[in-house]
Amino acid sequence: MSVEVINVTKKFGHFTALDSVSLKVESGELVALLGPSGSGKTTLLRTIAGLEFPDPGAARVLFYGEDVTQTPASERKAGFAFQHYALFRHMTVFENIAFGLRVRPKTTRPPEEEIRARVQKLLKLIQLEPMAGRYPSQLSGGQRQRVALARALAVEPKVLLLDEPFGALDAKVRKELRRWLRQLHDEIHVTTLFVTHDQEEALEVSDRVAILRAGRIEQIGTPEEIYDRPASPFVYDFLGNVNLFSGRVRDGSMLIGGTEFALSEKTNEAKSAAVAFVRPHDIRVTRASTGPALPALVIRSNAAGPVATLELKRLDGGDDFVVQLSREQFQELRPKPGEQVFVELKNVKVFADDYSI
Repeated sequence: MSVEVINVTKKFGHFTALDSVSLKVESGELVALLGPSGSGKTTLLRTIAGLEFPDPGAARVLFYGEDVTQTPASERKAGFAFQHYALFRHMTVFENIAFGLRVRPKTTRPPEEEIRARVQKLLKLIQLEPMAGRYPSQLSGGQRQRVALARALAVEPKVLLLDEPFGALDAKVRKELRRWLRQLHDEIHVTTLFVTHDQEEALEVSDRVAILRAGRIEQIGTPEEIYDRPASPFVYDFLGNVNLFSGRVRDGSMLIGGTEFALSEKTNEAKSAAVAFVRPHDIRVTRASTGPALPALVIRSNAAGPVATLELKRLDGGDDFVVQLSREQFQELRPKPGEQVFVELKNVKVFADDYSI
């Protein structure tokens, strides 16, 4: 079941939540809608669900090629799960999952035997078979979220729509559940869109990521594509830490503080002023200069965790910046505050347009 939105615009008063957005999600694909608050991701999800309708015009919402733009949510056969689980406190886990089936009109309601079989299958899928008779108050947050997802799947939706499904959980449980969601999707292959503001979550779970900004899709692609080849300064900055180095482009290289560094993408365009983007893990730190490098002073270091972080101050008058080293690299270098080092910049990226985030 593919989902497609075409030229969707949605305004709330003078605020434009969606500005001529077009997106196609292929059948069986899991796509993340990622962006900062107010970027339009939840409005886009609600428009696909039928909880919001596009402004009049050329907008269309298609489910498997069928126009459902004006079809109410109850007839779109979409399953929903939100940040707040909205489970019925007076119902057991079993009855919460069965609810969507039991409230169907008699003409479309499955027989009781089929309802029980479907719920048992879902309980096994979410690994909560022993807890079928418990109430939501007797479950952990992660278990309640799994029940909410099972309830959404019980009605056999054509499309599964998730709005910040793990946002109310602590970091450890969130990581466990997003791995579980990916495994679940690989088993059932239902077309899924989920909203998140967590970059790591989007990159880990999804087949493709659509990054929204100010009501428009800034870039869409696989996690590798958008991380390694960001289409704009906004995407580069939004998808993780980045250092900015001012300089100028000359003969296909970036001149920073009098030192030339190779660009990740060659350009013959000369610029009197440009900004280079370099991720913290793409910076090599040495005690002696072995090639093009900038002199810097170690301000502080933090080696807690799998990656060590260095804060450095440029000695040529430029801004401070951050470097990430593996624990092995850190142990080998053992930098001390106040010590001078040299940094070599790799994968230096300059955008064709003026820098703007």
